[in-house]
Amino acid sequence: MEHSLFPTETKLKFYIERLIYGVAIAMPLQPMVGDVLLWLAVGLAIVDLIRSRSLSFPTGWLSWTVMFFVLWTGVSAALSDNAQWALTSWFYQIVAGGGIYYLVRTYISTPKQWRYFLQCTLGTAILVCCIGAYEYIFIPNHHIKEWVDAIQFPKLMRRMSSTLMNPNLLGAYLLMILSISISYLLVYWKGLSDKILSEEYKKQIYMMIPIALILFVTMLLTYSRGIWISFGAMIIYWGIFVERRLLLSLLAIPIILYFYDGEIATRLWSIFQGHDTSADLRWALWDSTMYIVRENPVWGIGWNTFYLVYPEYNYYIQGPNVLMYHAHNLYLNMLAEIGIPGLISFITVLIGHVVTSIRLKGDVFRKAASIGVGALAVGVLVSGLSDFELYSHQVTITFWLLLGWVGAFVKVQQNQTKINHN
Repeated sequence: MEHSLFPTETKLKFYIERLIYGVAIAMPLQPMVGDVLLWLAVGLAIVDLIRSRSLSFPTGWLSWTVMFFVLWTGVSAALSDNAQWALTSWFYQIVAGGGIYYLVRTYISTPKQWRYFLQCTLGTAILVCCIGAYEYIFIPNHHIKEWVDAIQFPKLMRRMSSTLMNPNLLGAYLLMILSISISYLLVYWKGLSDKILSEEYKKQIYMMIPIALILFVTMLLTYSRGIWISFGAMIIYWGIFVERRLLLSLLAIPIILYFYDGEIATRLWSIFQGHDTSADLRWALWDSTMYIVRENPVWGIGWNTFYLVYPEYNYYIQGPNVLMYHAHNLYLNMLAEIGIPGLISFITVLIGHVVTSIRLKGDVFRKAASIGVGALAVGVLVSGLSDFELYSHQVTITFWLLLGWVGAFVKVQQNQTKINHN
């Protein structure tokens, strides 16, 4: 029996797979632990590539779009007036996101692994909700004055933030998980109703219903209006592509507004009124950001340098203690930081995964995932109109984890197509 100081190729893949599951679990809960696991997995993957002599250029146009986005953002950071900070942020956010995308796409490649990944993701989301519920009930919310206009919403004393440390970020994270969980619930339910699926899927539906409800209620308690609107857009998407009757659920919104006099209704009404500090601040912020975009249309100012550059353009709130970390708009923020080509490349990555996943062949599990990535795209693009949650490391890594998961389906199908042609 041979003994080796280093693990065999099979064991390396086993360790990398487990580390990926660890990242999916740890990142929303404790990002520092998630980062350690992520870079351990990247290191082992590099060793695996060298030992197996499989270093090569990206395969498939989806991988090229991700590669272009990562490289363009890096060049933009290198050309920034704040290059040191921009490059550090680029490595921490974009390289890490591209790395976890590659890991999931490459090493989570079998139906059994896909299901384990989904279980880890959903289980972690439930734990995040439980932690948020505990904090919501028992721990005083010292940041509520920063998160709520007290004059506009005097009764709103709490907003759930959990391990994401901010209600809007928690809402964005839950929106991503809901895009997947509800897609599975609806596709399985539709399959049973149309008698396409066997009765065995009932158990999975019964398990998914409480998960989706817990995630949905927690999302409501973030009181994030942009996230609520995004979820409404996702309902329209599901109504068009899965179940038309789901569109009727939108009728509940005016009924709630008319009969229910609580803080959720007040926040919903405020969407249509638009007169509060948050809305006024955003309009001024977007106006100032346009000046940054006009002066830096191609390369931008560098990733995550918005808060360093914005004070030069700020005319709304003056003060040394006022920091704007991002533009509260995905499109304007990316235009400002990585230029017009950078924004186009990001949207190409996102839409490319949606279009490609629609063409996926296979079982109902993959079909549900393809619906899920479409809902994910809708959620990200709509919420991006009023915020930029991807500045959060936890939200960003979750986003790339889910894209990589769908990318794994695409890669497997591409490999099967090549084998069939040969």
